[in-house]
This record gives sequence, C-alpha cells and structure tokens, in this order.
Amino acid sequence: MNWKNYWNTNVEEKGSDVFGQVQRKDLKSTLLTVNHIARILDIKPSDTVLDVCCGNGIITQQIAKKCDSIVGVDQSENLLYVAKRDYKEMNCLYINCSALEISKFVKPTSFDKIYLQFSFQYFDKRNEGENVISEMLKCLKPNGKLFIGDITEHKSKHKLYDTPLKKAFYYKQMIQGKNGMGKFWKASELDTICKSLNVKGTYLEQTEELPYAHYRFDYLITN
Repeated sequence: MNWKNYWNTNVEEKGSDVFGQVQRKDLKSTLLTVNHIARILDIKPSDTVLDVCCGNGIITQQIAKKCDSIVGVDQSENLLYVAKRDYKEMNCLYINCSALEISKFVKPTSFDKIYLQFSFQYFDKRNEGENVISEMLKCLKPNGKLFIGDITEHKSKHKLYDTPLKKAFYYKQMIQGKNGMGKFWKASELDTICKSLNVKGTYLEQTEELPYAHYRFDYLITN
C-alpha cells in the first residue's frame, strides 16, 4: 500500500471533515486521546515534544498547549496543508518528511518526549517498525520517553472484524492489496525490537474509556 497516496486521497475525499481526514471519531474522543498521551508521557510545560505522523494536527495543536514547543512530522502534503492552515499554537512547527527519515530533518537528541499515535500499523513490515522506532530514538534526549499509541493488536483482530461480512471485507482488501488497516502487531514483536535497540519497552493495555481500546494497545519506550 502506498500510504502517502492513501492519506492524500483521503483528505480530498473527506473535504472539510478534519476528523474524517485522519479517521478519528470526533472532538470528544480526540481530547480523551490527547489527555491520555499527556498523562502517560507526563508532559510538562518545559518539554520539547515530537509528534510523528501528526496528520492534520488535531492532536498536535492540543498537545502544544501543554508543552514548551512541539514539532509535527508527516509525509502527507495534504494533511500538513490542513495542519498549517488551521495553525493555532505559536509553539508548533510542521515538517513534511517520512517517519523513516526523521533524523535527516530534525536535530538529534532534541526532544524530551516523542509520540506516534494511531499510525504504527502503517509500518506494515517488521523491519519498517524497527526503523521508525530507531529514527525516533535518535531524536530523543537521554532519559526521554517515547510513546506509541493505538497500535492495532494481532490477538484482538477478531474484535474489529466481528461479523462474517466484516471478515469478508477484510480478506477482500488483503487480496486486492488495499488493506486500509495495515499491520496488526504482536506486543512480542515490539519487545524484540526494543531488545535489539537496547531500550526498555513496556506493553500498556488501554483503559475502556478510550475510543479504540477493544482492539488496540499502547507501548512505552525509555532509553
């Protein structure tokens, strides 16, 4: 799947629906996610933060209110156009780049906290997942925190595709090479990646109030 084209096209199709552009539900559920990220990362007013795969900035701009400065990176020009158009926080900067090449565009070891929300599934090969984590770690300060949120969970796939019709739709997409869900990850795969990168990784089960808790999990990494 060409994810850059996928998201550029999705923005065009959703028009002015900023939540639909990034396949989120609404403002209420988005703010739940924002507060969840801020709590897990313990974001402080003095922190520098990196938002990887920031999309159209609906989360970036909310996190910006809680930290000293934030940089959002995304490879979709259309999503970043919306983010910059709706730019509300003066401490927020957006950069157009792939998550697999972040260290070419930002200063190494310059962020206290980094998060990648709702997008890890689009690195749908194990080596890509390891590469993007490696890139984020290059940008993280010593003793920093890296949060990967809303990861589609392999063991919970059946909770999303919970009817024969939904299962048929999923397999049809797979056959056509148009699987919009990307990879369903196993926590053990992230454990192995963290071990190879010599960092500590911790599986986090989501609490029930989060909008996608029935089939997603979180993962916290410290260097």
